[in-house]
Amino acid sequence: MKLKSREINIFSMSALDLFASGMGAFILLAVISLPFFGNVSQIPAPAPQQCPEVKVCPPPSPPKPDPIPVPKPEPSGFQKMQTLDLVIVLDITGSMDEEINGLRAEIGNIARIIEMLSDSAAMKIVTFGDKNFDRPVTHFPLTLTKDISVLKSYLNQVKMNLGLGKGFNPGDNGESVYDGFETALRTKWRSKAKRRVIFIITDDEPHSGESRPLMRKVQSFTNQSYSVSVRYSGDEKDEKAFYQELATTGAGTYLDKSDGSLTAALLIALMPK
Repeated sequence: MKLKSREINIFSMSALDLFASGMGAFILLAVISLPFFGNVSQIPAPAPQQCPEVKVCPPPSPPKPDPIPVPKPEPSGFQKMQTLDLVIVLDITGSMDEEINGLRAEIGNIARIIEMLSDSAAMKIVTFGDKNFDRPVTHFPLTLTKDISVLKSYLNQVKMNLGLGKGFNPGDNGESVYDGFETALRTKWRSKAKRRVIFIITDDEPHSGESRPLMRKVQSFTNQSYSVSVRYSGDEKDEKAFYQELATTGAGTYLDKSDGSLTAALLIALMPK
């Protein structure tokens, strides 16, 4: 029988020693590093999932009302005239060429100024010559002063004459002032016209026997808001005195050539007393 060898294998022991040394080094490193590792149980749990907040929009604001227009203040002390209807009764006989041409030239400015002075204004033109003609009196419709082109077209139709149609001048040094005034009274006045003014422009007296009837007509027309004014372009003292009385009776204004242009005369006649 063969005996077992009792010799220790040097290579087996060396391997065992090497393994033991490595295990020891691992244990040592683990012991040294252990404090640096946190407690895994302290890792915070994920926060519970939250639903997104639903935003509720406020109700829409009501629309802002349009601003109330504020009227421009008038200059201190200025007050517009009442709603105005103006009738110009114009003598168109041959000696009135200066006044007729003046009215043609100034009608635009007259209308603009009256439009500024009144909330609403309208104008009518009546022309007269001699009663012995077929048509001694002609008239045009009442027209708003803002329609300046229409007023100008009416005046362009006015011709210096004793009347329309056939007729003659009896030579009594009078004109159809009475007939012209009666035509003015028949104007289709606007109901809203608080103020009504008749403005006579002539250089001669009424026909014989018509002065007093004319005075009575003027008196019956006149009241606190209705007036009659006169621009006399003649030179006769008796006629001047008559027309001064007529304007006084009509609660209006008497004017003559010394009072300046026709525009100035009309504005003076329209000013409140």
